[in-house]
Amino acid sequence: MPEWVGALIAFVYGAAVGSFLNVCIFRLPNEESIIHPPSHCPKCNTRLKWSDLVPLFSFLFLRCKCRYCGEPISWRYFAIELVTGLLFAATWLRYGLSIDFFIFAAFLAALIVAFVTDLEHFIIPDQVSITGITLGIARDLAHWAAGDLKPFVIPFPGREQGIPILSSIVGIIVCGGIFYLVAYLGYFAFLPKDPAERENYEGALGGGDIKLAAAAGSVLGVLPALGSFLIAVMLGTLIGCTLAAVQSIRSRKGLPWRTEIPFGPYMVVGAVAVILFRPELSALWAAWVKFVAH
Repeated sequence: MPEWVGALIAFVYGAAVGSFLNVCIFRLPNEESIIHPPSHCPKCNTRLKWSDLVPLFSFLFLRCKCRYCGEPISWRYFAIELVTGLLFAATWLRYGLSIDFFIFAAFLAALIVAFVTDLEHFIIPDQVSITGITLGIARDLAHWAAGDLKPFVIPFPGREQGIPILSSIVGIIVCGGIFYLVAYLGYFAFLPKDPAERENYEGALGGGDIKLAAAAGSVLGVLPALGSFLIAVMLGTLIGCTLAAVQSIRSRKGLPWRTEIPFGPYMVVGAVAVILFRPELSALWAAWVKFVAH
């Protein structure tokens, strides 16, 4: 099968998955079931027909409005379907028909939910992290069944070959542990002195970020996940500080010393970059280390 045909099929499936992700993004932050009730207009509550749910095309055909009540439909729905399709196609072009394609495509779908919900509600649903952790373990087991698993070996006294353990388990422990430590230290570092402010204080790093870090470690492995965190920190510092500064200039009230900025979206971008461009990023890092060493 030609490569472009596979990418096109992946795009179609990705757009269909994106339609489901829109449901997850709308319902999960409100702790609603993603299965029941069936898809309906949030304005008039009319149950949508299959012709109203064709990914991408229904949105354009209906001219961004509900067929039944005329309520405008956000362009976000179309964008998520399009982005999911493109990410699935890009993953196919990188990995082809393989175990990694299915695992990474599913993880990318979960990451899209994390990106939007954290950006809009400062929430990363537990379902996203649980899905990621499960996918990472499933990836290792699938490679084990295929006979090409490369386990993480822990040195142990008295054993020449050490103790093998699934890379996904190591990723969960190490990456989740690092973020938990950062959250623990950050909690006390930014603890408000005012007792009234302490009542609503939840720490410098949310529990959702810790769980998402564990999921990234499970799917990507320790070193690639750490690389994605580095990208997230760099982007978060650059974009977050810029947006905060622009906001303070517009409000003319100065920049508050404690400003809430969701970190999840930057973690998502870092993970996507590692999944799609890992060889290029590895080469870039090697070139940077060589430049600094000389």
